Amino acid sequence: MTAGIVPLLIALLASGPAAGTAQVPEAARIELPDQLGGSDSVDAHRERVTVVLVVTARRLRNLKGWQKELQERFDDVDFVLIADVPADPPVTYEQVVKKLEQRIPDEVSVLIDLERRWATELELDTERPNVLLFDRQSRLVASFRGLKEKGLVDRVSAALADLLAS
Repeated sequence: MTAGIVPLLIALLASGPAAGTAQVPEAARIELPDQLGGSDSVDAHRERVTVVLVVTARRLRNLKGWQKELQERFDDVDFVLIADVPADPPVTYEQVVKKLEQRIPDEVSVLIDLERRWATELELDTERPNVLLFDRQSRLVASFRGLKEKGLVDRVSAALADLLAS
């Protein structure tokens, strides 16, 4: 009897606790301020497929290429850009806004994560862009990391096309 149970237990353990299930991260529910005086959250985009781009505030320019490329390929997708603000050196919301005003076009909203909630909860290394795909129920279904390079863009695009088709 135990001979049949052991392989079953091994198979269950190998599949992992979240295998095949997408979950709504707590970070998706958090409303963050942007540099324009507004605020947003991924959960506010419920019922829409959403691409979240997260990178350290020092490397925001790396997001422009990602957003442009994906917007050209997909018109039925929402985008949320998040600046992860490192704790060292300490900065204020106002200081981040000032920098964003210098570097980001006026019409582009970038959410400011001073408490690093996204990076912490999802264990993101924000030195390079993180491209996170959320379904219509605000569940994280795919995560990619890296600069905008053809192979990675193609993988993200394929996952996004599958998500839109589902």
